[in-house]
Amino acid sequence: MEVIFYLDKVGKAGYYEIYKQNFVVSRQTFANLLKELENKGIVSRKVIEGRPPKVEYRLTAKGKEIARILDELDEILQK
Repeated sequence: MEVIFYLDKVGKAGYYEIYKQNFVVSRQTFANLLKELENKGIVSRKVIEGRPPKVEYRLTAKGKEIARILDELDEILQK
């Protein structure tokens, strides 16, 4: 959920920028998580040509809807 919250806040971000947001898992586990979110249509991945090439992640429409629902849930839990 942290990835969804972070991307909802910033809009788009690279792999390392997301990873350094207090993730306490291995890079391989994190890469697998991003791949799973991509496969489920929650995030999209875009390769940006260059030297070195960069990868940019952002929430899809489905991911934005999930973020909205999670925000609503958080508000309810805070009451």
